[in-house]
Amino acid sequence: MIGYNIKLIVRRICQDKALSTISVVGLVIGIASFLILFLYVSNEKSFDKHFADYERIYRVTSIPEGLEETPWARSLGIIHPATATIPEIEKSTQFSHCKVGTIKMGEQSFQQNDIMSVDESFIEMFSVQSKMGDLSEVSKPNTVFVTEDFAEKYFKNENPVGKTITIEALQYARNVGDYEIRGIVKNTHPKTHFNYELLLSQKGGLQERYEAQPNQKTQWVYNYIKLDKTSSPKQIEDKLLSFFDTSNLKETRGPKAYQFQLVPMDDIHLKSDFRFELKESSSKINIGLFVIISFVILLVSLLNFVNLTIAKLIKRSKELGLKRSIGATQSQLTVQILSEVFLFCLVSILLALGLIEIIKPYINRFFEIDFNIYYSEPAVYLSVLLVLGFCLGLTAIFVGFFLLGKLSAIDILSEKINYSGNHILESLLVLQITIVIIIMSSTFLVNRQLSFVLNQPLGFDKENVVVLNLKDFSKDPAIFARELEKQSQVVSVGMTAQHFGYPSQGFPLEGLGIDGTAGFVFANYNYLKTMNIQLLENWISPSADTVRGMVINNHLYKRLLERHGSMDALEAFSESQPLESDQTRINFLGVAKDFHYSSAHEAVGDFAFWLDESRSSARFIHVRLNPGNLRAGIDKIREAWNTHYPGQEFDYFFMDETIASQYKAETILSGILLAFSLIGILISMLGISALALFISQQRTKEIGIRKVNGAKVSEILSMLNKDFVKWVFIAFVIATPIAYYAMNKWLENFAYKTSLSWWIFALAGLLALGIALLTVSWQSWKAATRNPVEALRYE
Repeated sequence: MIGYNIKLIVRRICQDKALSTISVVGLVIGIASFLILFLYVSNEKSFDKHFADYERIYRVTSIPEGLEETPWARSLGIIHPATATIPEIEKSTQFSHCKVGTIKMGEQSFQQNDIMSVDESFIEMFSVQSKMGDLSEVSKPNTVFVTEDFAEKYFKNENPVGKTITIEALQYARNVGDYEIRGIVKNTHPKTHFNYELLLSQKGGLQERYEAQPNQKTQWVYNYIKLDKTSSPKQIEDKLLSFFDTSNLKETRGPKAYQFQLVPMDDIHLKSDFRFELKESSSKINIGLFVIISFVILLVSLLNFVNLTIAKLIKRSKELGLKRSIGATQSQLTVQILSEVFLFCLVSILLALGLIEIIKPYINRFFEIDFNIYYSEPAVYLSVLLVLGFCLGLTAIFVGFFLLGKLSAIDILSEKINYSGNHILESLLVLQITIVIIIMSSTFLVNRQLSFVLNQPLGFDKENVVVLNLKDFSKDPAIFARELEKQSQVVSVGMTAQHFGYPSQGFPLEGLGIDGTAGFVFANYNYLKTMNIQLLENWISPSADTVRGMVINNHLYKRLLERHGSMDALEAFSESQPLESDQTRINFLGVAKDFHYSSAHEAVGDFAFWLDESRSSARFIHVRLNPGNLRAGIDKIREAWNTHYPGQEFDYFFMDETIASQYKAETILSGILLAFSLIGILISMLGISALALFISQQRTKEIGIRKVNGAKVSEILSMLNKDFVKWVFIAFVIATPIAYYAMNKWLENFAYKTSLSWWIFALAGLLALGIALLTVSWQSWKAATRNPVEALRYE
């Protein structure tokens, strides 16, 4: 019986190839789009949930009071000894992470990503699994464990245990020493908020640095704790604060007050946007919006499918009427129709999964995301069941209740049912067009906002600037800079410890008589010239051989003048403050025009440059090139680099690319909206085209009679198109306020934003109308130009 029914379904599909093909194509595109976004979101939300007791693991952060900029994921070293005094903490680990370091094996030095120094608690808390070697040896001095990928890359089939790796440079640490490989561990799980390739012991080369952490207000380590089942994060935060307040560290130089915050580990990937995150997070990417878009596209495709299914059922009205007249019940007819729909959906889902596997590399490249389908996870099968349930549910509602439930067998046999004038079916089409207009208008606005933030004045010139990452400070970088300035392609060279967009240091402002903490960067004077940072006030002596002192931004300058009235009064106040042995008086050199150090997501805050010519300020060498042939300029810089730093990797990037990366979330959103706008338009075009064909077929006799009576082709086209124009207009009226509200809420994420212009919605409406008319007119023209004799003979 099942085989017979399947044969009937296949036969019906073949009898109406046009509508069936359009139904399947539209459904496959919609389901594939839904699965891509839905499974991507599911993957993002499942980060770190593979760890045992993940819901009880927290990252501890320490935020200085009055900090205006984004806090650090790194925290104070005092947290680790503090956790030992809190019985509610079951386990505690602190570790360091170097995103890019320099290592040496044999005679070859090279860059190495993701180097961690860890303890045994890290191994236990994060379930590090050994493939070779005893992991307890990580507590021995100068030992290292490598991952499977590292071992495969550098040792192939050779056993690496017993080999030596020289750690030449980590972040803020040089010449750490030789480390013996004691084993191989499994690669980091792909859905973890950190990566590691080397796991170093904290004993030996790094031991002195770790031992000094509890006595310093530096934030070099990461702290994670695991709580017992009865404790609350707020309780632990209070105890950490109490420990700090009673410690000697509180009164040492630096901020006197901190806020200690526990961040749930499973929130880090999606909700944490601190500086120095262990791995690029998705916190700025609006995952919730992705879920909405995925269901919207699925809804568009399902509405299209239901509409076409009803159209096909109307064509089969005689068959349904005969079955009703000989005793078939409404439920039996509904089950028969749902069986056909189930087969359609099942085939479409399989085709969609195959399509996704084919285009997956292009998805990741175009959207700059990491998308994969993990077939071992239940989310895949739940999403498939969700699609089937939605599809069958919508079909059952509209077919069973609105079509078969309200018509008798006589109505069906007499062909009283038709598409035109059916308000329910018209509403489905209006809803479909409404969704497309909302997506299109959102796409226009996101692109406009992205263009606005990328092109607004930043307070510095990001174009044609190459940034070199210097790791070898054994030679004077000023000599290298002078060599570069001799090149005809080079305009100027400046040096700094941090570049724009890189986490800055904090400078407490209490010594200047005001509250808060300013962003703070070490640089030299040529850096300001290289980045075209304008000085509103310049107090630098023209005769000075060496420029050494502080340049503040205009925002901070205004705050200081509000407090002190004049620079003379400020300097007098500063002179009256006591100094520690390693401190010097601030020499104010000037006031810089306000600039965006981070991005337009944040308003301009207090900021200062400490200018001098020390080697430690030359970590990032900025080279401004003449516009034009940048490649020739890079080649000249490379030649000078290889001469001055032989054996050191030439590591560089362009400043404008770094600035653009700050808006990666908006770029991804723009790309997704654009792609899914086109997908929504395509699905709607397929559906409207099929419905136009169906309606023209229903009105074949009417068209033939009108033509016999002298109706022109233009009049026929107008008659067939006017309903679609009316539906698009209604959809536009519904879509505009919804899109306006949604986009207005989204713009609240920006400190600097564009305006919501009327033309955005007008353009979306006109495009929808143009697409509908273009699609409908093709089918209408074919019907209007048909020989009326053939039309009447056909009837």
